[in-house]
Parts: sequence; C-alpha cells; structure tokens
Amino acid sequence: MTFRPLSGVKTSLTKPLTRLIEVVSSGIGAVFRPYLIKRDADAHAYEANKLSETLKGIAEKQNLPVVYKNGPVEMWQKPEDSTLILSQVDLTDRCSNRIDYQERKKQENIEKITATAANELAHETDVPNEPPEEDWITRFFNCAQDISSDEMQELWGRILSGEIKKPGSYSLRTLEFIKNLTKKEAHTFEQVAKLAIQIPGDTWVVIVHNKTWLKDNRQIFPMHQFLLGELGVMYPSDLSFNAFEDSKTTEIALFSDAHLLLLKRGEIKTKVQIPIWKFTGIGKELLSLTQKPLDEQYFNYIGKFFIQKKGKALIAKIKSRLPDGRVAYDIAKEIKIEPASEPDGKGLLFLKD
Repeated sequence: MTFRPLSGVKTSLTKPLTRLIEVVSSGIGAVFRPYLIKRDADAHAYEANKLSETLKGIAEKQNLPVVYKNGPVEMWQKPEDSTLILSQVDLTDRCSNRIDYQERKKQENIEKITATAANELAHETDVPNEPPEEDWITRFFNCAQDISSDEMQELWGRILSGEIKKPGSYSLRTLEFIKNLTKKEAHTFEQVAKLAIQIPGDTWVVIVHNKTWLKDNRQIFPMHQFLLGELGVMYPSDLSFNAFEDSKTTEIALFSDAHLLLLKRGEIKTKVQIPIWKFTGIGKELLSLTQKPLDEQYFNYIGKFFIQKKGKALIAKIKSRLPDGRVAYDIAKEIKIEPASEPDGKGLLFLKD
C-alpha cells in the first residue's frame, strides 16, 4: 500500500501518528486531508476547522444542511411558512444529493474521531510493529462513520488510539456493543467505573460491602448494577471476593490506575469474604477507556473493612509496572481507624454559684 503526502501536514510525524494515517487509509480507502492536531497541521487546516464549526452552528440554528465546497457555501432555503423549497431537479438528482450529503456527514464523523485519536497519540513515541487487524479496522470505520455526538466521537477516538497502541485491546463484539450505546448508558457506566478495582486474577470489580456508603457518598445504587447487567457489562448479581483464603497469603494488592490498596493479613486467621459487583469481559475492555483517579475515601472505605477484621491496609502510588506483572510502588499512607474522641470535661458538670 502506498501513501500520498497529507496536504497541510508536516511530514515529520511520529510513528504513532504515522500508524494512525495507515489505519485510516486502510479503513476508508484513501488518506483524506485531516486536521490531526494543531501541532501537526498548518494554519489552513486550523482555519478549515474553525469554518467547519461555524457552518455546523449555522446548520443547527437553522435546522438545515450546509455544504462547503472549497469556497462556495450552499444551503437549502426555507421560507416564512416553514415549507422547504426544493430545486426543480429530477428524482435521480435528488437521490444523488441526499447520498452526497449523507456521505459528507459520515466523512466528517470519521475525521473528528480521527482527530481525537491523533490528540491521544500526540505524546506517544512508539507503537507495536503489529498493526490492528484488517477486519477490526473495517468494522471500526463501518461503526464510527455513523457516530455524530461529540461525546461519543471522543469515546470512539480513544478506542482507535488504544487499539493502535495495543492491538487486540477491543474485540469486534465490543465495537458492536459501543455502537448501540447511548450517552445516558455511557454516563452510567463511567459513574460506576470510577470505583473499579482490579483484584487478583485480572478481575475488575466494585467493592460493595456497604451499599449505604456508596449511596450516600458516591450516588451509586443497586439499580446501577441492574442497568449495567442488562447491558452486559456487569454481572447482574452480587458475587464474593474471598481474601486470604490461602493460609500462605500474607498480603493482597488491589489496583486502580496509578495507585494500589495493599491489604496485609495482620492477625486475620480465616478467609475474609467481601461482596462485589463484577465486570464482564466487555465491561473490562471498556474500563480502559475511563479515567480512575485516586479516590482516597473509597480506598479508606475498603481498607477499614479489613482493619476491622484485624488486618492492615495501606495506600501506595505505583512507580512502574514490570513486564512480568509486578509493580514498583511507594507507600503513601497507612489507613487507620481513629478512636472516637471524647468530649471535653467528660463526667463533670460545672455549676455557677
């Protein structure tokens, strides 16, 4: 496959961005003139982007399709009585115009998704030698071309960049699932996913031993599990995580993105069973698209449960991840249960003379 230079884009692109161009070329048949990112596009590409935003605003305000053809701008017109004026053209031409408009819209969707992927890859320096599979690329762009919501386009852009960085990250089944995902459903998943923790066995779960705490502090309710269970990204029933089931286990690490909760056996004599909501295979793939910043209160909520069982709990920051699965970390703090403070003057009553 040969590639022609991109108009308005510098030729000294990084390997990840070059791979992105190759993937897009393979997916839609040719390398179009993308507005990858302002850093790698000239002023003309940036101006075209701003013009595109302006035209989109006009179209949304007037509820009319707007067409930009390298200079001229065309718009269907609507008189005061709100009836649509159509040109005196035959059926074949009207059909051609409709298809042309639809294809331009699909192209715009693909370019916006590609722009998001480019931004995600902007600071990457390398990618695997193995590119995404051809079947995956074809399925991706067949799905992505119909995604017009800005929020969902950003999600699809992250999927594309993630697959370029690590081919095989997202299955064809997951692509089909996300294609039919609504913004409301995506928001529900993201809300619950912020509490996702990886337990031993590469299993991702939400710890739910105290659902009142989840309801009062994170607005997470049992109905969220039910909804995500219906979608197929979470198991519909509560399950259990058995900690320290093996008598030889002295510590267990629960992982978030950049932090871990280190549980130490301490004086725990028997296994500790804790209720969990477990993500399915598709749910696990989607978790890589969400950000999970340190939620110290959530870690405390879990850690104190084990402390009450006579164990210990520490929060640590991950320094690096080794190829064999081990991690290097620095302890940030030890979780403790503070004794209830006693009021001043306990047992004393002061009376005025």
